[in-house]
Amino acid sequence: MGTALAYSVDNVNLGLMRFSTRSIPGDNAEGGMIAHEIAPIGDSRASITDRLNAFQPQGFTPLSETLYEAGQYLAGRAVDYGLDSLIEDGMSFPSVPESRVPANQAQYQSPIQFQCQRNFVVLLTDGEPTADNSADGRITSLPGFGDAVGSDCDGTGAGRCLDDMAQYLYEGDLSPTLPGRQNAVTYTIGFGPDVAGSTFLEDVARRGGGRAYAADNVENLTSVLQSIFAEVLQGGNTFTSPAVSVNAFNRTQTTNEVYLSLFQPGENLRWAGNVKKYGIRDGRIVDATGSDAIEAGTGFLRSGSRSFWTPGGEPDGNRVEAGGAVSRLPSAAERNVYTYIPEANQRDLTNPANAFAATNAALDAARLNTASAGVDPVELINWARGVDVLDQDGDGDVSETSRLMGDPLHARPALVAYGGSTSSPDSADSVVFVPTNDGMLHAIDARTGVELWSFIPPQLLGRLVDLYRNPVSPTRSYGLDGDVRVLKFDINQDGIVDPAAGDRVWLFFGMRRGGNHYYSVDVTRRSAPVLRWMRGPGELPGIGETWSTPTIARVRVGGATQNGENIVLIFGGGYDDAQQNYQYTTDNSGHRVFMIDAASGNLLWYAGGPGGTGSPDLELDDMTHSIPGRVVALDIDGDAYADRMYAADMGGRIWRFDIWNGRGRDELVTGGMLATLGGGSTGATGIENNRRFYYAPDVALIQRRGAEPYYNLAIGSGYRGHPLHTETHDRFYSIRDRNPFTKLTQAQYNAATPLLDGDLVNITPTPSQTAVASNAPGWKLELTLNGGWSGEKILAEALTVEGTILFTSYQPVAASALDPCVPSNGINRAYALRVDTGRAAIDFNDTGIIDVADMSTQLAQTGIAGSVSLIFENVNARDGEGTAPPGADELGRRGLCTIGPEILQRCVAPGSVVRSYWRRVADEGGGD
Repeated sequence: MGTALAYSVDNVNLGLMRFSTRSIPGDNAEGGMIAHEIAPIGDSRASITDRLNAFQPQGFTPLSETLYEAGQYLAGRAVDYGLDSLIEDGMSFPSVPESRVPANQAQYQSPIQFQCQRNFVVLLTDGEPTADNSADGRITSLPGFGDAVGSDCDGTGAGRCLDDMAQYLYEGDLSPTLPGRQNAVTYTIGFGPDVAGSTFLEDVARRGGGRAYAADNVENLTSVLQSIFAEVLQGGNTFTSPAVSVNAFNRTQTTNEVYLSLFQPGENLRWAGNVKKYGIRDGRIVDATGSDAIEAGTGFLRSGSRSFWTPGGEPDGNRVEAGGAVSRLPSAAERNVYTYIPEANQRDLTNPANAFAATNAALDAARLNTASAGVDPVELINWARGVDVLDQDGDGDVSETSRLMGDPLHARPALVAYGGSTSSPDSADSVVFVPTNDGMLHAIDARTGVELWSFIPPQLLGRLVDLYRNPVSPTRSYGLDGDVRVLKFDINQDGIVDPAAGDRVWLFFGMRRGGNHYYSVDVTRRSAPVLRWMRGPGELPGIGETWSTPTIARVRVGGATQNGENIVLIFGGGYDDAQQNYQYTTDNSGHRVFMIDAASGNLLWYAGGPGGTGSPDLELDDMTHSIPGRVVALDIDGDAYADRMYAADMGGRIWRFDIWNGRGRDELVTGGMLATLGGGSTGATGIENNRRFYYAPDVALIQRRGAEPYYNLAIGSGYRGHPLHTETHDRFYSIRDRNPFTKLTQAQYNAATPLLDGDLVNITPTPSQTAVASNAPGWKLELTLNGGWSGEKILAEALTVEGTILFTSYQPVAASALDPCVPSNGINRAYALRVDTGRAAIDFNDTGIIDVADMSTQLAQTGIAGSVSLIFENVNARDGEGTAPPGADELGRRGLCTIGPEILQRCVAPGSVVRSYWRRVADEGGGD
């Protein structure tokens, strides 16, 4: 006998099926029946339990016939095997609940009611199919079977169509009247020795988009069911912004590859993560088969898609932990995992002194913080390397490899191309670098997806024991959670990294909420990483949580020891946890701007406000709030050295700095407030005015015929720390710096009056009509266009392209009792506004007229969308007349605007790309 659990998730609905018990002389039991309709589990728990307890073990195992009947039920089609099965079960139609079989006794009522509903079938059996072929013709005749599966079943013998039926449920559309594609995922459980390890059931689950499990006793069966239900309850996948590799042989183009880092939120301390590779074709993100990888209605990965690195031809779809780089992790014994042991003073991470392995005596209980937890250090190390010491799959084997990767919650992958050729630049010797919240920086071969090595900073070794224990946690814990910045020296610009010729590749990254350190790793030899330096509070006075992604620039500091090219890193002071408080508050850390030598990590200069540690070179009384965003550095005179910096802080201020190259550190930089747009400087510190800038302004030089040029700063406010907060009145700002090429003395900065919120033209009431004069200081858009103050906010950087500002917003929305597909955690929008006027720039609604209705378009994805990224699809071949393909420029490039995995159907056509590079290699002197 066997049982099928039909499981539909929408705050949880559960149903029950069983195989037929019909026993007619000369005939076998056929098909299966709905023993209990799918219903909210809170209302039906007792009745499902009673019916399950009443089952008697008898009959054959008509798996494909029963799965076919499950499909009939889910799709709301004709009752077939269920008619005879119900009678044999002792139930006549007058006694059958109307919700199970309607009054016409011929049509099921589909339980699929909403477009976002996720549907599952759990097929439990104690044997492989027997007497199971009467549905073969029915299955191959199902609507759309040929499109989803093929012309016929590909198996032989009893149940030969079972795996095909599972694929049909997964790839087909069970409710064409609803938007999107409504499918069902099939899991299989082989219960007992006769079916344990069945390769056939594994094929069924694989083609059905689910997993195959085995259980040999009630305890194991209970554990398996709990694992399945936990997985289906996790919901969809979530993304950070995509990474696109740049063509190393033509810097004006990107390659047709995209890398998505994914994460899966959960209730426990440890979250699942992954990195997956896809292609770009004809303005779409495609999977390894060339099919659409993204589900149009959700903005998430399509359930039947298969990422490029996934082995065995299996679809990994929208399962975060399936396929991708996780599936290609080497075995625990073969992984190259490194840390850094300071007292050994071996910067080469491949040195045995830095091995993160049980053989390294330096990794003792004190360093790993295991004594108080009662955990064996060796067991912890083996677990972190990938040994299944916790028996994750319940098979009793605690020595096999368990492939796990932490979540890259806020980290976007960084890519480095090491080699290849002009004709074939894609993935050739390229490496994907991605930090994750298990505390590791992963180096992944971009061609194969295999991890080359990973690095755990010493500051995070003591946290591993908490991840190992993995308790339920109401608060999030972080490891390495920020973006990686890459500095690549290619001396002869041949696209190939040649260490012997002096080429260098250095990585720079912080910890974001994981801590207060920055790191630099030399990855010139992609499989031989070298730690260049670590810098934290001891070297960076007043540093907060290291959120600010370093900006690479060139600055000459008089009297300082610098590398030969004067390359520096510039970053904000980070985040002060005091900002988790809703009310207005000043900070004691993070209210800094730092400049350090890129080669040595040594501090060259910093600015800061009152309080905290250290004595800033430039002390500014109003710099009282932390600066978590990056710092924008510009070369305003074309001499290849940075002359200008802009930064924004958590108090709603925008800062401008001028760099006087060649002066000593006490005179190197002058600066002050360009604008103050929150409540701090005006005294209006109520919650409605407590606007925060988590991100840097996007700075673009605007020059119109007959008008003076200016730098336009595009930035929006929003409470990233509490995105569901609704009390603050957030805005988007377009501010004009009218002195783009003129440096100011400190006395001039001190005497200047910063712009206020009220100084800017408010385009909100009539955005399609309000005039913004050419000499105006800028404009603002109050985020009230969609029904008053609703908590809509800006949680990502803006992007200015061809005079159009592109940015995303997030609006928290409560769940709808009538339609659960209204996102309970928020709505994302993409805006496209003209720099000069703030008016709509793109015909988003495709009416042929650009008006106020086109100011934004709603995105399919839920969660919090990232920033808009501009990528170039290399369309390659031109037509026979020598012209570029449709939508491409004369170089054969098609510009695409992506937000996470979602590509905007309409966007801005980008103009020319400026090529820039350094010709000489940096001298490595001046640091440890």
